[in-house]
Amino acid sequence: MTTTMTNTLGGALPLARCPLPESLVSPMTTATADVSTAALSHCALADMSALGRAGVRGRDAADWLAALGFTVPGTPNAATLQSDGSWLVRLSVGEFLHLAPTIPPQAGVAELPLIAQADEALAQGMRVHSLPRRDSHAWFSLSGSTLPALMAKLCGVDLRGEAFPPGSVAQTSVARTNAIIVNAGSLACPCFHLLFDIASSHYLWGVMLDAMREYSGQKVTAAALLAHHHG
Repeated sequence: MTTTMTNTLGGALPLARCPLPESLVSPMTTATADVSTAALSHCALADMSALGRAGVRGRDAADWLAALGFTVPGTPNAATLQSDGSWLVRLSVGEFLHLAPTIPPQAGVAELPLIAQADEALAQGMRVHSLPRRDSHAWFSLSGSTLPALMAKLCGVDLRGEAFPPGSVAQTSVARTNAIIVNAGSLACPCFHLLFDIASSHYLWGVMLDAMREYSGQKVTAAALLAHHHG
């Protein structure tokens, strides 16, 4: 056993990528799809933590991202939808978060090229630093018309549509856990992406399920949520 592991790690055999969880990629039955569609319009929760996310920071970050073809938000605490369906979130003047809510076929745990690109830019003298977020930040998504009322029990920020329209970002506390909230939905059906310390994943998942009971909320797969909000 020890020899096999040494050979594998030593390069004799390539290390296999971790496959995406079955709940992310398995096709839904018609019955499941009907239930998910109703839940997603009302109150639903999905774990998106296997999907791609990455950050960059630096004085040159905004111009560098624009040169890569990103549509860069003009102000902090704003997010812009990109042509590929991903979101670029501006957290401050020089800090950004890239969310890629897509499931590529035959893919393992999602990797974003932004980290390697930022590292290369830094090596070339640009003031851009990569901030890997996949291992530091968990990612949950909430969907449905009841979200503003649900989140009012957990968060002090007004997340109603008129105060927190699509593309808005809040850096706040959710159930006493520091979190980033991104509204990636619509006025009719909000979709809140929540990113927070991955060490709090188990705690916050339980908190969300408990808060959702009042609204008959349901757990759904990431695939179902993506299909509902991103086609």
